[in-house]
Amino acid sequence: MSTIDVATARLVPPAVNPPEKPLPYLQGLWKLLDNPIEAWSRAVYEEPYVLRGNDRQTLLYATDPAMLKDILLDRMAAFPKDWMSDRVTKPALGEGLLTAQGEAWRWQRRAAAPGFRPDNVAGMTSVMVAAAEAALTRWREMGDGARLDIATEMTAITFQVILDTMLSGGEGIDVPVAAARITDYLETLGKVSVPDLLQWPTWTRIALAPRGYRAIVYLKAMVDRMVARRRREAGRGDLVDLLMQAQDPESGRRMDDGLLRDNLLTFIGAGHETTALSLTWSLYLLGLDPGTAARVRAEVSEIAGEAAITHEVAERLVFTRQVVQEAMRLYPPLPLVTRMCGEDTEAGGVAIKAGTFVFIPIYALHRHRRLWRDPDAFDPDRFAPEESAGRHRFAYLPFGGGPRVCIGQTFAMIEAVAILATLVRGAELTPDPGHRIRPLVRVSMRPQGGMPMTLRLRP
Repeated sequence: MSTIDVATARLVPPAVNPPEKPLPYLQGLWKLLDNPIEAWSRAVYEEPYVLRGNDRQTLLYATDPAMLKDILLDRMAAFPKDWMSDRVTKPALGEGLLTAQGEAWRWQRRAAAPGFRPDNVAGMTSVMVAAAEAALTRWREMGDGARLDIATEMTAITFQVILDTMLSGGEGIDVPVAAARITDYLETLGKVSVPDLLQWPTWTRIALAPRGYRAIVYLKAMVDRMVARRRREAGRGDLVDLLMQAQDPESGRRMDDGLLRDNLLTFIGAGHETTALSLTWSLYLLGLDPGTAARVRAEVSEIAGEAAITHEVAERLVFTRQVVQEAMRLYPPLPLVTRMCGEDTEAGGVAIKAGTFVFIPIYALHRHRRLWRDPDAFDPDRFAPEESAGRHRFAYLPFGGGPRVCIGQTFAMIEAVAILATLVRGAELTPDPGHRIRPLVRVSMRPQGGMPMTLRLRP
């Protein structure tokens, strides 16, 4: 449950209560399978790093920004993506941008980058606002007192934004069904399982999760049909066309239909999920803190008046952006990044042996006692320019860091700010006091059981 810090009068929303010491082996294994962020001991939140293990496997929990800079940027070649994350993501995303490594990743990154240029994102803001306005219209039809699962509502909004901005409407894609299939995947194959720990063949984890497998089959077939149709049609100038036309300047390689599908699934899935979760947690926190919600409304009113939110307005909504940043600090959509140390090296001045499994516990990093004041409190002012100026850039990683930082982070932030501003001035949402808030990791970090809230409409 949430509390108020008596000393600072700041809201302290629900958080994981870390164990004082590392959990016993079997209990730790169970937590790793169930919800890995609940297995991290208090030292992970207090020390620059935690190194533990035995003769078979060494684990490194890295939260020192200088160490993270080495792992994700300066010595990234020594820390490739690990086999565990591949087992969780590759069944759905194949060899696309999120899972590829080395030159295969680099050329795909170059090919997709033009679609996320700031000038392209600016032209998409009106579509983002229209999706939020459509949700408000639907809510008005439901009336005051309606109970909404805000997690589901935000997924519907951001999914529609992805289809309208990147896939020219995505004809043939049933949004509710596709969103449900993505959830099916995340809840089954989107988490570490016993076959992963035992390193059984990849097909075994698929065979033991038929609901997740059916979801993969549905989603791949959905995108395959869209790709086949778009190959026959005239270009529309969207992301699909951009990827179809992309060519590696060095090898001349183009994306075949399989690689195109893998990347489109990546952008459809990850592209809507991150923003939907950021908005879900932002609205939850504003529901708990009416004073901060009033500040957001006042800012929107001052800058936009009663007009629709434009890209220029969204860029000027400084405090609204700080709310989203703080929500992503407290509840990062991607709470854990993993790497494998591929060679004897060092990071942050610490010697690390080849074969060490590296955890970058972003949830703990964002609440670290050495890096943040009042780390568990909700305080958007910590992202004000004067307080952010001296912060190490690897202390805050909601989109990852280094060359593999999320390609769509600019898109996601403008989207979150524009949608939040639109929704907050049209509605007030109150969290269900009887609903237990438990952040649950299934690749991304979702609220277990959704986010039930009660609607009150504003004029």
